Amino acid sequence: MSIVLYVGGSKDGTRGFLPNGFSKTMLETVEHGREIYVERMVRLARYGTVRVMALESLCEDLLASRAADHYAAAASAA
Repeated sequence: MSIVLYVGGSKDGTRGFLPNGFSKTMLETVEHGREIYVERMVRLARYGTVRVMALESLCEDLLASRAADHYAAAASAA
């Protein structure tokens, strides 16, 4: 198992487990309907390449921005 960061949608910013071999998950929410998360690798200037689960429809620029915000918040809390 791996611990991954979820970016986008109702799970934004939560960390969860992703079983080995899984690269896509789906969450059914009342407010947002069906949310499909896919495993993505994103390059962040200060942190290198990171693995996240992101909304399938989230554009690359927004994904990088939100992921960088979460990593910066975690670094400042430490």
